Amino acid sequence: MRADPPGAAGKNSARKETFCAALEQAEQLFTAAKVTDAMVRPLLVYYGLNQAGRAIAAAASSVPDRDQQPGARAEPWKLTGHGLKIVGRSAAMNGPDVASLVLVDEGSGAFPHLAEILGSGSLPARTPDSAAEPVTVGQLWATLSDTVEFDLPGPVGLPVLAFDADGPPVHGQEWARLHGIPARIFEEQDQQSALRDFLNCYPTLGAFGIPAFDRRVDWAALLGMPAVRIFWNAEAPVAGQLTKSLEARVATRYRGQHFVYPALGDSAKPLHPFLAWWAVLYALSMLARYEPCAWQKRTNIDTSKEAAAIEHLLDAALEFLPRVIMDTIDEVTQ
Repeated sequence: MRADPPGAAGKNSARKETFCAALEQAEQLFTAAKVTDAMVRPLLVYYGLNQAGRAIAAAASSVPDRDQQPGARAEPWKLTGHGLKIVGRSAAMNGPDVASLVLVDEGSGAFPHLAEILGSGSLPARTPDSAAEPVTVGQLWATLSDTVEFDLPGPVGLPVLAFDADGPPVHGQEWARLHGIPARIFEEQDQQSALRDFLNCYPTLGAFGIPAFDRRVDWAALLGMPAVRIFWNAEAPVAGQLTKSLEARVATRYRGQHFVYPALGDSAKPLHPFLAWWAVLYALSMLARYEPCAWQKRTNIDTSKEAAAIEHLLDAALEFLPRVIMDTIDEVTQ
């Protein structure tokens, strides 16, 4: 890939140099992280992902060169800064739990820049008068499918839902199963209304329908995860074919599977999985770097209730992020 980079990195020598160098640094940082434990690993993994983000931006076909964008003072494909902040950083990082840390979009820098490139939602802006609901590490953690069964103690958010399409349209309707619906939905007397209110937090689902009788939903537990079937009115075919598959219209492909993600804060769009990883690892790296004593306590497996979840996430990052990075490069260069 580096010898013949995809997308815009293959058409501009400066972009190719950045693409290759950034991926090399990402690979070396991930390799170094494998021989460390949780005390240091967040720093190496986050900065590895940060460098991979620079390669993604350099390759993105939708991002022009400076000479193609009149008035641009810098190359539009170059990332600068983190673009995120922890609200009340020092006090917050020494607070009761990692899950409660609040992250905000700085308005400029790598994170919002990548959100634009990926067509993703972002986090609430860092403004004194913002009325947006704050977004916590716990909420972001819940959107990572690789952390299922390893929740952080403290406040959590809406979960990522696995998506399985049932096949071609039947009688003008397309059907799919959603896995991971919280059990509390099925404890409600009016299950149909509770499920609809819950699924309305997942904007890509659009105008879905719920088959139900007497306000109760037909559901089943598969692999220990409650699942429901919902449907959409099929799109009118063009030349006898649907313009897009159901998965492409309402779900996001992640590591070979399809998922649907909730919107966070005041965003009308869900956060791209690459950026969810970025935000969580940023928070952990800031804790490890600037509050080493507190971080040491949080990662002590003998005394901390957070330690096992943190260790699992960092192991998952090293196992899965290379695939996530490659998939995201493919996404921005098509």
